[in-house]
Amino acid sequence: MKVFKQWIVAGVVLLCSWHSTQAQQLQPDAEGSLVKWMKLEEALEKVKTQSKPVLIDFYTDWCGWCKRMMQTTYANPGLAQYINTNFYPVKFNAEGKDTINYLGQKYFPTSDAPRTTHPLAAKLLQGKMMYPTTLFMNNFDKAKNDFTFSILANGYLESNKLEPILIFTLENVFRNSEYEDFKVEFDKAFFDTTTEEKLKQLKWKTPKEALHNRETSKKKTLVFIHTDWCNACRVMSRTSFTDTLTRKLIEERFDIVNFNPEITDSITFKGQTFVNARSPQAPFHQLALALSRNNFVLPTLAILDENMNLLDAIPFYLNPKVLKDITTYYGNDVFKTKGWADFIKEQQKN
Repeated sequence: MKVFKQWIVAGVVLLCSWHSTQAQQLQPDAEGSLVKWMKLEEALEKVKTQSKPVLIDFYTDWCGWCKRMMQTTYANPGLAQYINTNFYPVKFNAEGKDTINYLGQKYFPTSDAPRTTHPLAAKLLQGKMMYPTTLFMNNFDKAKNDFTFSILANGYLESNKLEPILIFTLENVFRNSEYEDFKVEFDKAFFDTTTEEKLKQLKWKTPKEALHNRETSKKKTLVFIHTDWCNACRVMSRTSFTDTLTRKLIEERFDIVNFNPEITDSITFKGQTFVNARSPQAPFHQLALALSRNNFVLPTLAILDENMNLLDAIPFYLNPKVLKDITTYYGNDVFKTKGWADFIKEQQKN
């Protein structure tokens, strides 16, 4: 997973405000947008050499809300810079007259008459011709010559409606969560006034406290590997770990470790000393890589037994329900007698 040091937060803390000169230097186009739009075929060529998600804005010349979205949502400097950095943004006229080569197949306009839907727009919008509509695609598979993930968002989107979809797409949240579930937790993370109080109840340990020269522990250990600039990490830390039922089980069965892989502490773990050289080629702590089984993804949840042996390393965002299942499975030693698939089947029946 390629990691980008840009982060979004919603509402009053809006979207990493980007008071940098980089954001200030963005120049609006004729419609007022600060997003650097490109043609679809250009984006598809770029994604083959440097993998990024593709964002497609479907519009028509007569659509007033399409123009409004350009003048407002896409005129937000922070949002525009985030999209320009992390996505290939495409503007697609759903009634355009161009012949377009899409993933090896050509799509021709069917008529010169105005307000005639382009066949590729009909395909990508799944026949639901509503404008504006935004399509998000990620995980381009070169072997299959296709994207393995896509999600459609119909209608005009304000900045705070677009933010969680961008995170969901870019940070591979979709691997372990449905969008609607993530949106609920996103709103809890940044708008629920009780969240801060819940966070104070978590008893996080530092990696040094929990792991350095430790051979045994009375409890199992959850190591939450994340950074401050990882959006999905922030949602997970503020909601999944503070969920009432999950927190109770964690307090009983686990020590929890807040591991930011950018720390520079020297830590001796299982007889080996791990450091962080903070070089451009290796900017993260060696122990975070080891606990991720060298499959470094943000966030990752590493699970250690009472003898500090690594039981599992689970990548990507985990919503409260999934985290509860994981902590039940390992915290109650179910893993010693039952496979994960059988455990989940039983959970679904209850």
